[in-house]
Amino acid sequence: MKKLPLFLLMLFSSYCFAQEKTLAERLGYSKTDKLLIIHADDIGMANSENRATIEAIRNGVVNSTSIMMPCAWSTEVGELIKDMPGLDIGVHITLTNEWHTYKYGPIASKSEVPGLVGPDGFMYKDCASVAQNASPEEVEIEMRAQIEAALKIGIRPTHLDSHMGCVFYGRPEYVASYLKLAQEYGIPAMMNQQIVDAIIKPNPSLFNEVDLEKVVLIDHTAIANPQAYDDMGMDAFYSHLLNNLQPGVTVLLNHIAYDDEEMRAITTGFSHWHAAWRQADFDFFTGEKVRQLLKDNKIHLITWKEIGNLVGNELILPQRK
Repeated sequence: MKKLPLFLLMLFSSYCFAQEKTLAERLGYSKTDKLLIIHADDIGMANSENRATIEAIRNGVVNSTSIMMPCAWSTEVGELIKDMPGLDIGVHITLTNEWHTYKYGPIASKSEVPGLVGPDGFMYKDCASVAQNASPEEVEIEMRAQIEAALKIGIRPTHLDSHMGCVFYGRPEYVASYLKLAQEYGIPAMMNQQIVDAIIKPNPSLFNEVDLEKVVLIDHTAIANPQAYDDMGMDAFYSHLLNNLQPGVTVLLNHIAYDDEEMRAITTGFSHWHAAWRQADFDFFTGEKVRQLLKDNKIHLITWKEIGNLVGNELILPQRK
């Protein structure tokens, strides 16, 4: 999720639709406890991203990730995690291809989802172009195809989330399909109150197929932005965030890879979200300082798997025709 104001440097407060208990209480904690998911986006994007993310999970404090199935290195993830059966890994619904020289298209046949294919034959670079060209039906087809592709390489998704936030910055129908598929597969989808207020409440008829009472809303979402990278540096930004973490459930999004030749080539022409940024994320979340900050601030690490228990104990595999 990149360059989008919805998630940048913000902690969004939210509550479940008609729940009297807070999400923390529903998970067995008190309403004053600080619960955190340290989530690495974009696994599957590159070999560098895959290796660094898994290293940060094995030997750092990262405890969640989500896969970009349209990318060239997504199938490698299935091999790399064979000995990690408890891994918290979601499907990072990917509708865009923002890179200048690294290209990929939709998982579904281009003839089925022509609105997701730009003039160059690959996905569009930005969410606005997706919203302008891709019908809700096409987007739902592609979302389902990405979930099914993950299943085929041995991944049992623990949740859904959205690359660049394009599900939320597209058409309201995209969100309806996103929630419908999460419900169908028996897993949570990342949502917060701001999305509910901006998209669901003004368009209630679009969500008739979704049991909104079972939609789990995250209390807070946090991510670094370019100003934090340039002015504070990642260490200072994350340290400040953890020292000031609010009670409730926070998803802290990061992007982890090595600053190597592959990642520098992929991110050519980008002044942010590049190889050095991702290396800085890796360095912080595999260092000793972050462990001490978590301890000092009495932060409890949780995963999407625990949240998934609130909507269904395990992935539901739809009946194949």
